[in-house]
Amino acid sequence: MPDKEKILENYIEPDITIEYIFIEKADKQIKPINDDQGYLKGFFNLFISGKLKNDNLINFKQRLLQELNYCEKTYDHFKSEEINLDDYKFGLIDNEKSVVEFNEMDEEFFQALLASLRNLMIVGKNFDIEKFKFHEIFNRWLEKYTNRL
Repeated sequence: MPDKEKILENYIEPDITIEYIFIEKADKQIKPINDDQGYLKGFFNLFISGKLKNDNLINFKQRLLQELNYCEKTYDHFKSEEINLDDYKFGLIDNEKSVVEFNEMDEEFFQALLASLRNLMIVGKNFDIEKFKFHEIFNRWLEKYTNRL
């Protein structure tokens, strides 16, 4: 049996994939995306099969911080070196582009994330998500990367 077939035979689908857009915080919000803000499109697997399990808020935050801090250090268009989730708010987005905002990543947020389509926007606290919903970056991300039906 070729290696590819062996791999596919043992492959287990992740339970949940979260599609997210991350927007670096800025001290002052001038427009939906300005020169002080980088952005990143990506995806994040929330649950992992086998020995690694990531099905609670604490593990989710740790994995998300690892992912975002890696991106901050890897891509040169971000100004900050490290992420602190307290500096951000979180928007869960459905197929109709409706956004439910959370000011902190708490248990209420986590339960809503599990029940949602798992499209997540992570933005600075002073960032206006409603205005950004009409920006080309948001619409491109929503069409290409999110779990839309």
